Amino acid sequence: MKMKRLYGAVVLLVLIGVTTTVRAADCRVNGGQWVHVGAGGTLNLQVPVTVRLDSDSTRVVLDGARLECRFTPGQPFPSFVDFWRTSALAGAPWTPGPKFASQGTGLRINGAYLNTPVPYEIHLASMPNNGVGVPINATPYILIRNNPTNPIDVRIGDVLGVLRLRQTNNYASTSTVLVLTYTAANNFSISPSTCTINNNNPIEINFGNVHQRAIGTDPLTSTIVSNRRLTYSCPDGGINTPITITYKGISTGFDSRLLRMTNPDVGTALVRAGSAVQVNGSFLTRITNSVGGDDVTFSLVRRNGSLPTPGAISGSGVLVMGVP
Repeated sequence: MKMKRLYGAVVLLVLIGVTTTVRAADCRVNGGQWVHVGAGGTLNLQVPVTVRLDSDSTRVVLDGARLECRFTPGQPFPSFVDFWRTSALAGAPWTPGPKFASQGTGLRINGAYLNTPVPYEIHLASMPNNGVGVPINATPYILIRNNPTNPIDVRIGDVLGVLRLRQTNNYASTSTVLVLTYTAANNFSISPSTCTINNNNPIEINFGNVHQRAIGTDPLTSTIVSNRRLTYSCPDGGINTPITITYKGISTGFDSRLLRMTNPDVGTALVRAGSAVQVNGSFLTRITNSVGGDDVTFSLVRRNGSLPTPGAISGSGVLVMGVP
């Protein structure tokens, strides 16, 4: 009888251990399907994010991913709770993608800005055993620099970075790792520098009313021109460096030096130091003690042999500061 009682007690204890096993980790992004990962496993998610750029004086925030996790619904033991945090056991909390590897980056966690390397053991959220999704508020950002730097052009499919978190709990020694790879779902450009051209004011070029025949066919000899001064400045003093100014836009179909206008027989050239800058090309200049400048000419040019249709014409381009 004693042997049987002992055996029964052992069986009973094993059954108690089995009944406390729960499926405790589900996550989803941007309201999508909930994805479950078993205890002690790793949940790998790759999520295309439509990035909304938000910025202040010190950083550009890559917003657009809404991450939620929950305690899997229908589980017993209402006192059980999951905890999500950064952890050395999960790896670096944030690893920027290749296009951001040379930039200062970080994570905004529950409103606090934490620069890379993001510290370990930062608590993000607690999930009570009620099956309700809880936001995981971790948003990557790029630090803005006070010296010239090249803009970053991000294309659809580019990896923005990898977020790594660890889930622990108050009921077992097991844990779950979440690895979330952010990819770009839209094209966008970032200029992570506070240095400016003309104090970031738009440059409006108004050629006025001109006769079609008065428009020249060469950007260096056309008489329909507008002379402008470009000024460059950085907020921190003492910056001395060569810089590039890129004439970004779409070129005409008849001359790659000309910015496309609404009239297909007309384009606009940017001329500096007696040479027309290619559209999406650049010229080399310099900032000395945090300031610089250049005199340039915008010239209106028509396709050789054409007589442009009369009427209003317009176009747009962007001047971008970078470094060689």
